[in-house]
Amino acid sequence: MKPLQRATGLIGLILMAAFLVPYIMKLPQLDITIILLGGLALAVYDYLSSGKDEESR
Repeated sequence: MKPLQRATGLIGLILMAAFLVPYIMKLPQLDITIILLGGLALAVYDYLSSGKDEESR
């Protein structure tokens, strides 16, 4: 992964986490909280796995 792609991806993850954290902290329903955490986990997984494709080429 190029340095610019890595930086913009990290900024995107930080912004997404900053957007979702208040909802995760304030929601009393456990099921919605798990869904939000799952969405954040998928974004982190996508960020981490996107650089591995180019390394194998």
